[in-house]
Amino acid sequence: MKIGVQLLLLLLGFSFFIASGCGPAIVGGATIATYKGTTDERTIGQMMDDSVLSANVKGKLLSDELVDAKNIDVDVVNGVVYLVGVVESDSTRRMAGDIARTIEGVRHVENQLSVGRTTTGQAFKDLYLNSKIKTFLMKDPDIKSLNIDVDTHQNVITLTGTVGSKTEKEKILSVTKDASDSARIVDNIMIND
Repeated sequence: MKIGVQLLLLLLGFSFFIASGCGPAIVGGATIATYKGTTDERTIGQMMDDSVLSANVKGKLLSDELVDAKNIDVDVVNGVVYLVGVVESDSTRRMAGDIARTIEGVRHVENQLSVGRTTTGQAFKDLYLNSKIKTFLMKDPDIKSLNIDVDTHQNVITLTGTVGSKTEKEKILSVTKDASDSARIVDNIMIND
């Protein structure tokens, strides 16, 4: 009898979850994760390792009292950590790189942080440009757009991820250039052979 009540409560909870609108978001998220897992050029093990490294680096940056990490994006591809974003001083930039290097499993750190301040107007321009580029990449059937992370800070577009061929990489760079007007593009795209 106790198992029957637990099962009924579980079914009621699941029904409420679906009815509240959260179910489609979870199912949609699972679909995207499945797509990414089957199209990413890295192995599942590499993707997991990179995810753990990214979380560890971001966590360590956020817990540091001297580094304001809210504007630091951490991307990891095959153990290489890319720090992208805007910080307020050279010392903060250096400290962020030093912190990332202390994390076990990090092979190399590419510290691409810029020093400055981002105005609200610039933040909106960056958000618009970032969305525009992601849309252009998603519309192209020859590009596995979920394998590419796009970050835009102060009109600098950073592309990070893995692709299966030089042709796909060139296509991504071309589409980004066409969508971005005069923005500078930083290419962190790796070709997995």
